[in-house]
Amino acid sequence: MDESGNSRSALGSRVRKDIKFYDFIKHVSQKDFIRHVIMVTILLNALFMALEADYDLNFKNYVLFQVIDEFFLAIYTMEFLIKVYVEPKGYWKSSYNIFDTFILILSYIPLIMSGSGSGSGVRAIRSLTMLRTIRLLRVLRTISYIRAFQVLILALFKALTHAVYSAILLFILVLLFAIIGHDFFGDTPTGDPQTWGDLGNALCVVFSLVTVDGWTDVQGRLDDLGFTFSWLYTIAFILLGYVIFYSMFVGAAMIAFQDATKIFEEDMQNEREASLAKKKETLLKRQQEELGEFIQSQETHDRQDFNERVEKFRISLTDSDDIVMEDVYSNLTFINTYLTSLDNQDESINRMSDFYDETIRSLSEILERRDLVEAEAE
Repeated sequence: MDESGNSRSALGSRVRKDIKFYDFIKHVSQKDFIRHVIMVTILLNALFMALEADYDLNFKNYVLFQVIDEFFLAIYTMEFLIKVYVEPKGYWKSSYNIFDTFILILSYIPLIMSGSGSGSGVRAIRSLTMLRTIRLLRVLRTISYIRAFQVLILALFKALTHAVYSAILLFILVLLFAIIGHDFFGDTPTGDPQTWGDLGNALCVVFSLVTVDGWTDVQGRLDDLGFTFSWLYTIAFILLGYVIFYSMFVGAAMIAFQDATKIFEEDMQNEREASLAKKKETLLKRQQEELGEFIQSQETHDRQDFNERVEKFRISLTDSDDIVMEDVYSNLTFINTYLTSLDNQDESINRMSDFYDETIRSLSEILERRDLVEAEAE
């Protein structure tokens, strides 16, 4: 299907009036150069936002930074308009495109507020400053252009789904040990009511044991109060809450990352196969067109002219020319493999023939010896 056919199918049965312009914009938007330009723009935008964080530099070059920021915003807006123009419906089917659009809309809010001059005073300035920090989200647009980042994000979300169940089990375990600690160590006369007397405080103390942060202080207070076997309580919870559940979360994250990597490799393989198929189709179409034009041009020329054209065509060929072979028997790799197989087959036949000759010779000698022995016995 040609490009005009793609432009017609992009909008269903309705035929566009701007087919040539649409095909040109679509062809340009699919270039890798455009993706590289957007990536460089995002990185430069992040660099200028980092420079803008310097108060003295921002104060001296405030107008310059404003112009540069609006320039970057214009590039993002132009990219958005081109993508929506090329794929009015397909653009919104990608979650990454929706995320980019959300960031673009948020980037316009501080620009509109500063341009309209709405609001005054310290509160308005703080609100505008807070909205301007939203520009930092533009750096996250690199996720839409780097497939490796998409794999990591997918693996992270899958790991979080598994982490929910681990977090529920961990909360149940923390609640259980908090109740046990409250019952054993929270008595007013002999225990530590300030730490373990309230269930809420007990939950906070037990949760701190999950991170293994300050557990020696907690255990030291229990030892000072005379709870000799309290270390069993502390060690048991650390083993269950930190070692086991932490290992479960890491294992779930690794499994999710492996699944995401597998999906990424399959997508890359499908893209490579599609690219090769498209290239092959293009080459075949071009060869057919050139061959048709060549044959048609010979209908009005004699044989000598034909031979001259063949010679010129042969001279113009180079080793780097791409040649598509539809028939496996005309493929050079297949021919080399087939010839090698024939050589190996001939060698195997010769060896088998030598083996048969040796076998017949040995059998003949055995028969001669047997006849000689029988003759001597008689």
